[in-house]
Amino acid sequence: MSSSTIRSLSEISEMETIHLSVDLVSAARRNIGFLRSVYECQWLHQRATIIEAIRRYDEVWMPLISNLTVEGSTPPMVLPPFDVEWVWFCHTLNPVGYRKYCETRFSKQIGKPAIFNEENEEYALMRCKQIWVQKFSSEPFENEVESDSKAQPLMNKDLFNEVEKHKFLYSKFAEPYLSELVYLIAARQRYKGFLYMMQRFGDGCFRFVPALDILLMLLTHQ
Repeated sequence: MSSSTIRSLSEISEMETIHLSVDLVSAARRNIGFLRSVYECQWLHQRATIIEAIRRYDEVWMPLISNLTVEGSTPPMVLPPFDVEWVWFCHTLNPVGYRKYCETRFSKQIGKPAIFNEENEEYALMRCKQIWVQKFSSEPFENEVESDSKAQPLMNKDLFNEVEKHKFLYSKFAEPYLSELVYLIAARQRYKGFLYMMQRFGDGCFRFVPALDILLMLLTHQ
């Protein structure tokens, strides 16, 4: 990469950068709130709880959302229970592994709905509960395992490790200014410049570690 081609991300014009189909500013703000809730929920970090959440994700939620998903169309507006959503979030942070999982089990990719405000979130959760109870009547909608109960056998070690790896992710984004609109708008533009740089210069960028604001947008986009 010659010195004449090196520019700061803020110098790359809007026309040059990659178009994003999702509102990353709203999505990032919601993700920070979600990660805060996960971080503060001690019950969710217990081994027995995580193992049960992974079972519910694997045996109930993914078959349910797969049946509702039409490949190539917009993901359905449904949102799983909190514990299952956390497992889903962690799983999608490994896009290669998640893609392989979806293709192997369901022969299609399963996307996430764009739910970034409380009204849509409440509707999506209620709709999911209705479908869940109807199709899986023997499975409670909420995770009812006791945090101090004996954990069931671990069936998916890779996914368990993904969840464990990210349980303190919120600590990276805990500063209040990270949720401010002006900061997130600037972060989105810098992220688009980062994608442009990765696309243009390829292999030479793969070892780069993005700055915190770009990392937030990257995790949100994944």
